[in-house]
Amino acid sequence: MKAYLRILLNQAVMDFRRRYLGTVLGGAWAIISPLITIALIYFVLTFGLKSGAMGNISFVNWLVPGMLAWFFMSESIIIATTSIIESSYLVTKIIFPVRILPISKVISCLPVHIGLMFIFMLLLYYEGTGYLSSWWQLSYYLFCGFTFCTALALITSACTVFVRDTVNVVGVFIQIFFWVTPIFWDPSIVAGSRFRPLLWAPFNYVIQGYRDSLFNGIYFWDKPTETIVFWTLTLCIALVGLLFFKRTRPHFADVL
Repeated sequence: MKAYLRILLNQAVMDFRRRYLGTVLGGAWAIISPLITIALIYFVLTFGLKSGAMGNISFVNWLVPGMLAWFFMSESIIIATTSIIESSYLVTKIIFPVRILPISKVISCLPVHIGLMFIFMLLLYYEGTGYLSSWWQLSYYLFCGFTFCTALALITSACTVFVRDTVNVVGVFIQIFFWVTPIFWDPSIVAGSRFRPLLWAPFNYVIQGYRDSLFNGIYFWDKPTETIVFWTLTLCIALVGLLFFKRTRPHFADVL
């Protein structure tokens, strides 16, 4: 078990370094890129579309945690989808626990996300904004996001070995969920409409969980239905992913 964890962490570190290898700013791009995106969306919505405060919370404070949660989950899924074909040499030539590859990709996205969230929380603390007593819940919702992304990555990474179009399909669905998930629009807009099922998506559970933990003082046990739905979906995806990965693993070397 220790050897397995050591390989997993080493692979995650190498994935992170490889992503920014050869760039002048190196790992700084991991912080610069999401900050630029957040700034652009904030500028457009605040000055272009004249979006106001979300209740008693400033729009930028409400927007940032949702965007950071989305960046972590979407990036994890996208880069994990190609994890096996990118490391085909580990699959075809040596005995290697291939299941580690998509998991290590998700882990490699954690340091930047945690760092950005820590900076944001320091700013909130300096402003005196939010419910400090419920901030510990962020670790729970981060675990939720990590588990969901890992479960989904097992399926998408295995599918990519056999159908390379999987990468493009995943990219399209990520774009769709970016717009239908209430990242920068108020979920109460669809709360009483036929589009309410959009709010049951695992992405939304994590994003709203971040905001509830930071600003509303709402705990996950105060939302039992949403919590049950999230974990039911996630565990079903994980079970399907593990079974699918196990069944297709013997054929990876032949296809690659």
